[in-house]
Amino acid sequence: MKPRRYWLHSRETILLLSVAGLVIAFGVTGFAAKLYHGRRAELARSWFDRGNAEMKAGRPAAALSDFSAALLYAQRELPPDEQQKYELEFVQALIATGNRDEARSYLLDMWDRAPGNSAVNLELARLSARIGNDSDAKRYYNGAIDGVWDQNAGEVLRHRLDARLELYHYLIDHGETTDAQSELLATAAALPPDASLRTLVGKLMLQDRQAQPALEQFEQALRLDSRNYEAMAGAGEANFQLGNDRDAIRYLENAIRLDLQQKRRPGSQTAESAAREAEQAQVMQDLAIAQASLALDPSRPGLDPMERARRAIRDYDTAFTRMKSCASERGIALPVPSRSLTPFIQAASDDLAIAAFARHIDQLDPLMEFIFQMESTATENCGAPADPANAAIVRLGNKAGASRP
Repeated sequence: MKPRRYWLHSRETILLLSVAGLVIAFGVTGFAAKLYHGRRAELARSWFDRGNAEMKAGRPAAALSDFSAALLYAQRELPPDEQQKYELEFVQALIATGNRDEARSYLLDMWDRAPGNSAVNLELARLSARIGNDSDAKRYYNGAIDGVWDQNAGEVLRHRLDARLELYHYLIDHGETTDAQSELLATAAALPPDASLRTLVGKLMLQDRQAQPALEQFEQALRLDSRNYEAMAGAGEANFQLGNDRDAIRYLENAIRLDLQQKRRPGSQTAESAAREAEQAQVMQDLAIAQASLALDPSRPGLDPMERARRAIRDYDTAFTRMKSCASERGIALPVPSRSLTPFIQAASDDLAIAAFARHIDQLDPLMEFIFQMESTATENCGAPADPANAAIVRLGNKAGASRP
């Protein structure tokens, strides 16, 4: 009779139980490891948040310690892009505590690991600009523009545009106007169909007296958003700088109309920023000068001799009144006209002067030259004219001078 064999004593059963034990052990170990790594990631984020709070509170030394702890816990626990964010904030804390050399060394180590990383290049560019290393600043700014950003397509485009504009401002601050203008044109070429961005670049171009490319940006912005006040006012200012008075008036009047409509809209903010108030004042001033230029220009095509004479005599009266006041204030002599102009400017009344001058309209250029001379002398001795009519005459004189060979 064979002995009874219990299943617990079989080799198969023992092997099965051993395997099951190993699986359980591995599961417990994996769970414990997951808890451990999860806890480290949680601690990294917690220290990082504390560091940000300390930076916002103006305590960079405390933030530096917090970011250092965050980086310690973040090693191999967080995704690479998140770890990079921690490193960049750590660098900012180093800079804020005066440790620029250490910050630069840290950034260069990051750059060695990823030379095409745009965020690292941008921080190196900013730090190089702070310490006065011009060649490195430009090199790293270009690295940021042409490098890799770890965001979606829209964010990447915006980051690159911001880097270009930062480089533009850097060049402007260092007096490199030509390079700055080229950078601004490159920025414009890379702009998406966004009215606010087009308007921003247009304004920068206006500040650099690049009126024609600025006008193109404003017009594109208005095609995207026809009720954009900033773009409308910018288009008016660009046309004004270009001497296109009729177009300047059209755009500036539309800008004023848009502004009034926006203020009347329910829920609109009544308080205006200082910059917006200054812009509105400039719009009103340019509009008044452009309107006066159209009304006072005796050389505009299509005018008959009588209208040319009427405008010329009005220009003379306007310029003479200012010149006389300035001469009295500064104790200077009045400019003396040529004898050929005496019969017109010393007539008993404006009506007689206009009638006489209309019969000798060939004297228009000499009279206007004398008028421009009076305005120039008054400006030289008493400052720029405040009255739109005088400003318009100065404007007409500048146009006449620019048109001469």
